[in-house]
Amino acid sequence: MKDKNVIGIDVAKAKLDVFDSKTGRHTVVANTPEGVDALVRGVAPAKTLVVLEATGGYEGLLVEALERRGVDCAVVNPLHVRHFARGCGMVEKNDKLDARMIARFGEVVRPEPREAPSASEAKLKALVHRRDQALAHLGAERNRLQQTRDAETAEMIRQGVAFYRAQIREVDKRIAQVLDQCPQLAAKSRVLQSCPGVGVATTATLLAELPELGRLNRGQVAKLVGVAPIARDSGQKQGQRRTHAGRSMVRKVLYMAALVATRYNARMQAFYQRLLARGKAKKSALVAVMRKLVVTLNLMVRNNETWSEPSLAIDNN
Repeated sequence: MKDKNVIGIDVAKAKLDVFDSKTGRHTVVANTPEGVDALVRGVAPAKTLVVLEATGGYEGLLVEALERRGVDCAVVNPLHVRHFARGCGMVEKNDKLDARMIARFGEVVRPEPREAPSASEAKLKALVHRRDQALAHLGAERNRLQQTRDAETAEMIRQGVAFYRAQIREVDKRIAQVLDQCPQLAAKSRVLQSCPGVGVATTATLLAELPELGRLNRGQVAKLVGVAPIARDSGQKQGQRRTHAGRSMVRKVLYMAALVATRYNARMQAFYQRLLARGKAKKSALVAVMRKLVVTLNLMVRNNETWSEPSLAIDNN
């Protein structure tokens, strides 16, 4: 991968700013099927690494086209690129400069190319995202229902609540179907759901948003999710360790799974109570349970091993 030419692309809703590090050429193409197809046709699959930032969805069309052509593509965290740019003394910011800096980031850091998901994995991810959206809308409608004083408006809101509840049930059914119909997903789902406190929603989110599960070590998976305490030391100062960043959707479901596990999973409950007995704050103790839970699940998937108290007795204290 070190010999590959790096192309940096700054993604916007309507256009793509493209910088080729080999030729030094900057071009702008439309972020449309026609524009993306024309761009991808000019990329040599075996000789190129395309680097772009995650934008919350605007990069989807481009990523899919690159994967179909077999081009290595790395979708990176925009914050990492921004910090890199500042470290290089680049304080200015516009689309053209961003594309150049993304390419430079790719040349120096050489991020790992994205592994193209299977059709079932892509479908699962879309359903998991829709479930998360529907839950957010449901919560908003419930809050509005508490605040309204008009009877007619309240009835409209109740209809909205009923709609989102029904849609969540339908999405859950389709998620279960996807997990059952794909042998690879079904095997991982069986392993994950054998752990007390981990249900279908948590399993689906982990498989969709954390495809690296089972391929990382304990420190890597904890950092990737955002539940690893990060050192803040300098000289004689020893700062307080705090968790930082990570994948928000995974953290949300892990938080709920950890809450359930502290009540119904004997091992996690004992770990949680030991931390409280040592004087840990409840929130800090719960984050520690989240970390222990994801580390354990990572090990289970790696070993294709269902939950078993003796064989999974890992000292994560």
